[in-house]
Amino acid sequence: MNDSIHRVGLAVATLALIVTVGGYFVADGYLSAQAAVASSLPPEVVYVRAAPAPQVMQVTQTAPPAPPHVVHITVAGTGGENDGGGG
Repeated sequence: MNDSIHRVGLAVATLALIVTVGGYFVADGYLSAQAAVASSLPPEVVYVRAAPAPQVMQVTQTAPPAPPHVVHITVAGTGGENDGGGG
């Protein structure tokens, strides 16, 4: 019985902490937004020059194909007799 009371108390304390910290951030954001609106200057117009269009490159010659890759695999023998490939 005593353990469950402590668990409930810990859960209530955790929830209270989360609500308190969350409430602080909400209030801080609201007050900051109100202060920014009250003391803000009129918006400034900023003109930005558009970037030039990229140059078009024409491909006139393609690279020659790469030579095929050759893979050599060496397999260890089983130690048995070799019959010379006869089957």
